[in-house]
Amino acid sequence: MIAATRLRKGPSNSARSAAAFVAESIRTARACGASGLLVVRADSAFYGADAVNACRALNVRFSITVRTNASIKAAIAGIDEAAWKAIKYPKAVWDEEGQCWISDAEIAETTYTAFTSKPKKQQVTARLIVRRVKRLNPAAVPEGQGTLFDTWRYHAAFTDSPLPLTDAERDHRRHAVVEQAIADLKNGPFAHAPPDTSRRTPPGSRWPLSHTI
Repeated sequence: MIAATRLRKGPSNSARSAAAFVAESIRTARACGASGLLVVRADSAFYGADAVNACRALNVRFSITVRTNASIKAAIAGIDEAAWKAIKYPKAVWDEEGQCWISDAEIAETTYTAFTSKPKKQQVTARLIVRRVKRLNPAAVPEGQGTLFDTWRYHAAFTDSPLPLTDAERDHRRHAVVEQAIADLKNGPFAHAPPDTSRRTPPGSRWPLSHTI
């Protein structure tokens, strides 16, 4: 069910007005009778202090993919090797970086404080849940020889979900389900949607569906 949509000019930054969009979607869900636990799941475009704090202000949990930076890498490196646990996906998961389907991975978590460049009241401390997948490069390994050590690709999400690690990781991955719905809308009804007439639009330009919750 689509609770909110935005038609915006193509070059608009994905994070623009993210907090207002999140708040609008939450209020719509509540108005429709959603009274239980709500979790805003989103990709890295919504990883920002404004969007996260909008969730907290409305008493809603968040689960947002993080962009990899030096701070995130340091947090992941600090996870004890013994903390990683194997996970097998009954249905294979599409790995964007590796451009392949994966069925096996390892997951772990740590505590992380985000947005430390912001004022103290905007900083958020929560869970950083991480999935790691072996980096496979058969071309780099001579035939008949194994690798000396495993290397990994990491995928992290910042969340205050109350769910156990395995369930929180599974729940976060469900946010990707909406991507196909967005693609269907862009190629269907919204392909012919009129532009925002309140703005001056160059002839022939398209205003694609940029966000859906």
